[in-house]
Amino acid sequence: MLTPAETAQAVSGGLNHKARMPLLSIVYLSIMAGGAIAMGDIFWAHATVGVAESASPGVANFLGGLAFSVGLMMVVFFGGHLFTSSIMSGVSTMDKKLPIAKMASYWTIVWIFNFVGSVVVAYMYYKSNLPLKYDGEILKHFVELGVGKTSLSFEAAFIRGIFCNVFVCMAVWAAIAAKDTAGKILAIAFIIAAFVGSGYEHCVANMFIITEALIAKSHYLAQVGGDMQALSDLVHHIPVEKLEGLNVESFLVKNLLPVTLGNIVGGLFFVGIIGFISHKPDMK
Repeated sequence: MLTPAETAQAVSGGLNHKARMPLLSIVYLSIMAGGAIAMGDIFWAHATVGVAESASPGVANFLGGLAFSVGLMMVVFFGGHLFTSSIMSGVSTMDKKLPIAKMASYWTIVWIFNFVGSVVVAYMYYKSNLPLKYDGEILKHFVELGVGKTSLSFEAAFIRGIFCNVFVCMAVWAAIAAKDTAGKILAIAFIIAAFVGSGYEHCVANMFIITEALIAKSHYLAQVGGDMQALSDLVHHIPVEKLEGLNVESFLVKNLLPVTLGNIVGGLFFVGIIGFISHKPDMK
């Protein structure tokens, strides 16, 4: 295992290299990363359906966290560009390796194409009819999730975003430090399970979850002829005003904006910069 100083040095060099990859490579690998996180979300949804009711919410959270971690494993092992971990390219900027303009453009490209990958997988997943298994409980659950996420206050979403990316960037940091595949898998699985099980907010995961929620809302609204009260009765009696609040504007402004900002603060400042500054004296 690398020492913390060696890991900080590897993060700085590795993220500088990734940010300087050809544009087409970044685009492809960002779409892949968004899709991988979406597939981790799908595994989480299928692994936990009915568990909270038959066992306990805690068991469901733990199982779901382990299941979701597969998404980040796919990103790490395939070399994907994931916005929440790409934030640590700010360490390369502090290390005077990556110009700040290049860093900002890299973040923007990755965020946009993570979104593309998430939306593509959300649509394909819906068209596969898989979320309609178990009497549609999975698809209905996405409506509940979407309503919950778009109902958060700016402050709550922002703080949950900070906590989330402390865990995600620590998982990537630990995976870089581990020298073998088993160590990388264990580092990612348990640290990511902690973030998911605690209920924090990840902007790329939400790109998929809330897109699927909007698709699910449209699906059930079509079934009930556009009657919002009937939709409320169908999806576990979610209040009509909350269902009406699940829309594209609230998706982008009430969730993705504060969560993205929180993810930047959590990953860049609380992991990347603090780790780099603290261990810089020991770097070779």
